[in-house]
Amino acid sequence: MKNNILAGLASALILTVLPVAGGNTAEAVDRYSDVGSGHWAADEIEYLAEEGVATGDASGTFRPNESLTRAQASIMITNALNEQAPYAGSPSFSDVDAGYWAYDSIERAAQLDIFQGSNGHFNPGGNIEKAQVAAVTARAFFGEDAENAAGSVDYEDIDNDFWAKGYIKTLVDQDIIEDSGQFNPNEAATRAEFSAYIARAMNGDIQDGNDGSQEQPQEETDSRVLYEGVVDADTPLNVRSGPGTENGVLYTLQDGSTVDVHERTGSWLKIDGHGGEGYVHGNYVTNVDEVDSDQDNTNSSAEPILEGKVTASTLMVREGPSASNDSLGRLSRGETVKIYEETNGSWVLIKYNGDWAYTHSGYLDEREPGESGMAGKTIVIDAGHGDHDPGAQGNGIIEKNIVLDVALRVQSKLENEGVNVVMTRDDDTFVSLSGRVNIAERADADSFVSIHANAATASANGAETFYDGSHRARESRELAQSIQDRLVRETDMNYRRVSNTGFYVIRNTTMPSTLIELGFVTNTHDANRMKQSGYENKAAQAVVNGIDDYYSW
Repeated sequence: MKNNILAGLASALILTVLPVAGGNTAEAVDRYSDVGSGHWAADEIEYLAEEGVATGDASGTFRPNESLTRAQASIMITNALNEQAPYAGSPSFSDVDAGYWAYDSIERAAQLDIFQGSNGHFNPGGNIEKAQVAAVTARAFFGEDAENAAGSVDYEDIDNDFWAKGYIKTLVDQDIIEDSGQFNPNEAATRAEFSAYIARAMNGDIQDGNDGSQEQPQEETDSRVLYEGVVDADTPLNVRSGPGTENGVLYTLQDGSTVDVHERTGSWLKIDGHGGEGYVHGNYVTNVDEVDSDQDNTNSSAEPILEGKVTASTLMVREGPSASNDSLGRLSRGETVKIYEETNGSWVLIKYNGDWAYTHSGYLDEREPGESGMAGKTIVIDAGHGDHDPGAQGNGIIEKNIVLDVALRVQSKLENEGVNVVMTRDDDTFVSLSGRVNIAERADADSFVSIHANAATASANGAETFYDGSHRARESRELAQSIQDRLVRETDMNYRRVSNTGFYVIRNTTMPSTLIELGFVTNTHDANRMKQSGYENKAAQAVVNGIDDYYSW
């Protein structure tokens, strides 16, 4: 994992942070005696109560100014993400056993790479700082790329090399926090602060009302007007701070907008439009005297240059290409958009509810228009072990044999779907780990799937998949998750985990990569399923379906 994200707060009294059981929980904002309608986070705390994410204690108080434990934070996050499924695997942390009250949520939060322990400990009663809360919230709702959000923030105590700057910038971009003054990253966060972050991330209608923005005085415009111009462009025309595309975008003009043209600098015009002075390219502004009133300037339509799929839980849509522009709404994970233009920074032009809008490309998977499915892709299938290296053994199963059988079936099924399949081995031979990586790299593969079976104690069970954060982390995780979901559903194995783990073959391949463990040969339940007639075909089909799910959007 890229960061050791610690979260949780020490509290003398551990408050209840549990799903609300039964019935409609909506009440007035004074449901808690210590959170009145005037409290700064009243709306957020009420929203989480209504959604069953967090509640107060038996005495009717929320204790908004008290700290939050790591265990309580894990429950809130998994409730918010609707990830409350029981954990079937063995305990991951020495200080959180299967009988601990928050065991399932702690394990699930760790699986999702939202929380991580240290030296085998989770420290469920440990403290959480404000920077750590920002990291937890950003990773949970906006994905791994939140860590690398571009641009600086205006907080006086957050510089560009601060470890959580990217996470904080993400929350600023999403209107979750105000970007001004002091952030106080090392101060302990409160229950109210964590509640506010989560509620605003879940619901775009609950946002930080004070975003710190101030109306800036406009410079006086040169009174000399060369001519009145009209915008003639298929897409919104960027008005920039200077005469060139290297300059930032100030605002945009729609087709048909009129502007005053004050001067020409090369191919660029200095204009005054509804957003003030700026520069536009002269190709898209026509002297109003030259416009044929009988001619429709809007009869040509823009064509998308890319398609994008949202990878964050929610993604802000704005009027212009920066976080300072007003919000128009939000997109949800899995939604797709057509991209018409890439602007300065990481913003892209899209259509939202029929109108032009902008969103951040850092939370989009992009592809060429019309590209679909896995047909035509080059996919490397890696059957683990081989020859003198048998791999795991137990209950009459030898790993090298069963994974080769499954891998060969995957090859056949993928080729039937038009995929170019490259095998690292197709018989009982040995290929070194570096050799497997080299095969994938030479093939310039679109993805890499390594197939294995597991061994551990007799009680360890279930399917699990791994990815590595070194290359294409977001795509690798999505590939791993897609295959894991299919394996569990179609082979009836327990869901163990999807985890960021640095196995050699997925750490050193530069394309989206995953290593899958079909099940534990050392577990009687898993082994019996693997020995059932038709299991290899089911497992192969699950892998193929998972790959197809990853590519089909």
